[in-house]
Amino acid sequence: MPPPGPMVTVDFLDPKSKNILVGVRQRVAMWGNIGRAITRATEAVQTASRLIGSGPGAMGAEFRPNGRRVLRLNEIVTEEPLWIIGDVCGDVLALEIILGFIDEATRKGQSPQIVFLGDLTAGTFGDAACLAIALERFAAAPTKTILIAGDRELALRSSISRAGEDDNPRCLANMPVDTSHQDALNLLIRSFSQLVANLPLAAVCPGGILLAHGGPPLPSLLSTIESADALESLPDVLRAFALNNLDVRDRQTAPISNSAAAPSDIEDFSNSIRDLSRIVGMPIERMVIGHKEIAYGNRWFQNCGEGVLFTLATMCDLLPKEFGGVRRKPCVARLKLGRMRMVRFAIPEEMAITTEQIFPRNIATPPIEINAPLSESETDLYEMSSLRMDSIKTPKPFTKNSACAVDMHVDQARFENGVRLLAARAWAGARQAFQEAGAATVNMNFCLMNEAVACLSMGLPGHQDALGLCRALIRDDSKNAYAYFNMGISYLTSERNPIEAGRAFRTVTQMLPQFGDGWWALGLAFSLRSDGRNAANAFTKAAEYGCQLSTPSSLEGIIPARELSSIFEALRGRAQYHPSLTAQSAPLAGA
Repeated sequence: MPPPGPMVTVDFLDPKSKNILVGVRQRVAMWGNIGRAITRATEAVQTASRLIGSGPGAMGAEFRPNGRRVLRLNEIVTEEPLWIIGDVCGDVLALEIILGFIDEATRKGQSPQIVFLGDLTAGTFGDAACLAIALERFAAAPTKTILIAGDRELALRSSISRAGEDDNPRCLANMPVDTSHQDALNLLIRSFSQLVANLPLAAVCPGGILLAHGGPPLPSLLSTIESADALESLPDVLRAFALNNLDVRDRQTAPISNSAAAPSDIEDFSNSIRDLSRIVGMPIERMVIGHKEIAYGNRWFQNCGEGVLFTLATMCDLLPKEFGGVRRKPCVARLKLGRMRMVRFAIPEEMAITTEQIFPRNIATPPIEINAPLSESETDLYEMSSLRMDSIKTPKPFTKNSACAVDMHVDQARFENGVRLLAARAWAGARQAFQEAGAATVNMNFCLMNEAVACLSMGLPGHQDALGLCRALIRDDSKNAYAYFNMGISYLTSERNPIEAGRAFRTVTQMLPQFGDGWWALGLAFSLRSDGRNAANAFTKAAEYGCQLSTPSSLEGIIPARELSSIFEALRGRAQYHPSLTAQSAPLAGA
């Protein structure tokens, strides 16, 4: 195989790349619902378990693999890229960005070839979401997708049995959830733990490339193994593929004076690769591993030879101060036509900050105890507190006496942050920002209005909260037409209640008779009640007053589901919010 090609950086500045970000924003915001993410992850685990069976099953079938825990891939479509994804560790944004890019780069009608190198979770808010994303991807294309177990997958059982020990790696069992989600998380942990027992721990690709999460087993463990079948029966050796932490020093990682161990490390690595080639009956020349601790997303170990050992991390988190405190650029490897190329992603900082509002990282959480025992098959292998989507602070109507002396610059910064999050469709983070601003600002009604918009945009999970906030606004000002309008939107789009929505929209048209969006929304409510005559009159009024929304194909309540879904989405975009602490209401679609 030729040496690795040049690094390619995707900066998302051209129009085609920008289109990827639109879908990513929506998906990331959707995964902010922790309960839903856990449910989808559990369903995906169960589907994957059926597909895999007691061995690899359908996993990577188009590669014609041999083996169970160490797959030997006999065929790869060399004209199509094989994408290798490293450590994700609960980083929802990085995973969604990269999969969105891969899908865009794949020919229409085809599924991409993907290998995950393990460590999908790391005890973060995004663990369930990342697990669901990867396993749903596998379920959609099992014959072209391979999931390799990492040390955090294998640590799941030990995290349960050794809870509280400092050396216990953080994994799915450490995902921070409140008590309302604990039972569901426990079920997910048990189900995933059983699946991990059947995941492969390494794969050997045509062209002599070994893929694993960690380093190869030491030559002392491999020297006496005669065949691939014998290797499959040795769990202690197999675990090394996930647990071994390569320490192959070179001038990029350590001063020359401290590199005394380097020769033996390199010799061990070379001997291990030689022994594995003999055992699996396939020449191995190179290795790609995942390794979370690297600072910049990817690195070749130069002392092993040009292009022999490569490590990558698919994460965009902020590094600790000792590593410079910079943001890591997530990387993937692309193998095509026998040539390996590294692709690095420069994710927009604003998008990264928005996601961190939804999925805060590096939060210390107490260990989780799992009472239910694990199956015997596993014994061989080792909010969101403030942003929860299902929590609601009871809104307090604004009174002049409730205002307190505050730093208005800080208040304004909080409010503007909420507006940015609304524009990014990060509803949970926006809601939190407006709650913080509303706790002190003299313009609490503006904060309540914007928080209500964030809640109604969540759909049914935020519906009752949106209604409560709108009612608080109306109690303080019974002539707040836009609060009625937003209340009607929530009634109509979340629970499809045209009666209550119609009452709210009728009030809006009485208060603001020239508000075109109010007439259009009233027409839709009439249409869903099969009142075609009043619907037609309302839509005529809407057009007269300049409403740009399209009239439904039917005024008799018979609207196709797909069309109705797009209508509801457009109507949510007309919800009224305040762009600043001094601005009048404006449609959310303009944010």
